[in-house]
Amino acid sequence: MAPAIRIDDDVYAWLQAQARAFEDTPNSVLRRFAGLDKDGERPSRKRIYVRDGSKGKGAKTPQAEYRKPILRALRKLGGKGSRSQVFKELEQTMAHRFTRTDKDRIRSGDLRWQKTAEWEVTSMRDEGLLLPVSKSGRGIWALSDAGIDAARAA
Repeated sequence: MAPAIRIDDDVYAWLQAQARAFEDTPNSVLRRFAGLDKDGERPSRKRIYVRDGSKGKGAKTPQAEYRKPILRALRKLGGKGSRSQVFKELEQTMAHRFTRTDKDRIRSGDLRWQKTAEWEVTSMRDEGLLLPVSKSGRGIWALSDAGIDAARAA
């Protein structure tokens, strides 16, 4: 299976604006702008499928966009909070950014935006911004020393 890449709506719109009608694919536009094609040479046709995940409802908010709001929420909560407390803060501060796709329920029954936020929390723990579960407790998200510094800057 060919690799898939994710692009946001702005990048997709830019690709469309750069494309030559009835001639270009997203790959050929990127090759031209990257200078990968030699004059008169046609590239191989390995396909990379670009999916925006929208299913007609708007693309999912990227995981990385949850980082600063999570840091701000935890700072507001005194450096730590329960999962539900942080979700309540995120819902208030990020509601205007949620797409219909974000608000959908996934197979587990969770809201997609909440699961995306949880994945960002996992990344933040891996990077040392949040304390591991063994130190914070199950269901509690707590800033580490590095996380406190990042929250001040957020």
